[in-house]
Amino acid sequence: QVQLGNFVWGFSKCHTIRFSAMIAAILTTLTILGASAANRSLSSAAYPVKVKDNLLYDAQGRRFFAKGVAYNPRNGNYGQVLGRRDPACVPGTPKFPPLQYYQDPASDDMEDQFKTYLPLIAELGANVVRLYNIDPEKSHDKFMRQAASLGLSVMVPLTRGDWGFLPALPSPKCYYEDLPDYGHAGLNLLTSSKLIVDQFSQYDNTFMFVVANEIDHLEKEGFAAYPCVKALTRDIHRYQKEKGYRKVPLIYSNKDQGGRDRLNIAKYLTCELESPDDVVDAFGLNAYSWCDPEYLSPQGVADFKYSPYENVVKEFADLPKPFLFTEFGCNTGAFETHCPDYKGGRSWVQVGAMFDKMGDFVSGAVAFEFSMENNEYGLVITPGFLQGQNSLKITDNYYALKKQFTEHEVDQATAAKQLPLPQCISKGTADELQRRNRVKEISDWSKLPPTPIEPPTEPEKTLLP
Repeated sequence: QVQLGNFVWGFSKCHTIRFSAMIAAILTTLTILGASAANRSLSSAAYPVKVKDNLLYDAQGRRFFAKGVAYNPRNGNYGQVLGRRDPACVPGTPKFPPLQYYQDPASDDMEDQFKTYLPLIAELGANVVRLYNIDPEKSHDKFMRQAASLGLSVMVPLTRGDWGFLPALPSPKCYYEDLPDYGHAGLNLLTSSKLIVDQFSQYDNTFMFVVANEIDHLEKEGFAAYPCVKALTRDIHRYQKEKGYRKVPLIYSNKDQGGRDRLNIAKYLTCELESPDDVVDAFGLNAYSWCDPEYLSPQGVADFKYSPYENVVKEFADLPKPFLFTEFGCNTGAFETHCPDYKGGRSWVQVGAMFDKMGDFVSGAVAFEFSMENNEYGLVITPGFLQGQNSLKITDNYYALKKQFTEHEVDQATAAKQLPLPQCISKGTADELQRRNRVKEISDWSKLPPTPIEPPTEPEKTLLP
């Protein structure tokens, strides 16, 4: 075991991270923390953003609405597109080396890329960048400094895909399973998450920590892992207090299951089950349901009440914590667009509805996504995505989003509401939710797994002469 302050780093026999790599991560953290005062001076006067009841406020006491963009460039090309491909579009050679999905695009060694991309995000009228992959063994000082200089705050993930992930296993296995060739799920997750908290808590423009994202998206067994989301929330809240860090808000980013599931999950994560520490500070919904320019009443008149967001209002308007669209931007139907020019596409008209019809409780929206990837959601086309396209290309839907972001501002007259926390959903409701989603092993949502602690190692025996 290695101890740094009050934090004990434990390793099981199956851990794949070498001791030297962990020492490097610790030294990186210490180096970055030493620059804290200089970094804080770069922060915008708006930061840090704080939670007040069900809304967000900036450092000047003004209401804050996150106009965000998802940032996870992979430097791929058209040959990786998942949908229908146009034979006239030939894959190019990307300017920058391709990144695997779980690689970090915001570390200092990626400055050649983000130094160009971050100003384009700020030019949209955005004030938030959402990241998905963080390597805590690397410094992100350059990214955070440039973001702050542009008035951008950063939404930082605590879970990772390659190491330090929250597995889609039934609780308590998602926090206690010893996984082959990996090690203890909970210990590895906490080790990684705490390193990320250590590094990013110093920056005033760290907007939120995403405690987990769509754990039931790719694997239905994730519906049985929600107690582990609350357990991680509890343990990171306690770690923030233990270290004396600023309480950067913790948000869960939920797949939009629709129907009653999304509301029951929100109630569960915002209720106090065992202590206030297991309550998330904000709730996010990744929603791609608005897929038409307008929604018409039976009389043929555009009417918000017939839109998919009407039910979002009914379900979440009284949520006691800030509500955000942590991803949005349907690209099908009327908003579909194709290579080579990606003309037209998304008009982002739902942004106006968020401000005009939902502004009394919605605190932000993160447009998905900055760069054109294999799912063709991109606002820009990175160099080399197509043959002969050697420079960055801005799409029509970039300019459409800029128009919406710059035209709409949150109503400062809307005051936060102090609402009671919801009752935790019953065990029967949680069990039925899991059964309906065909979970193989139903977990007990009424019990949280305890904080994992590495067992003490036995002292070496000394043979007497």
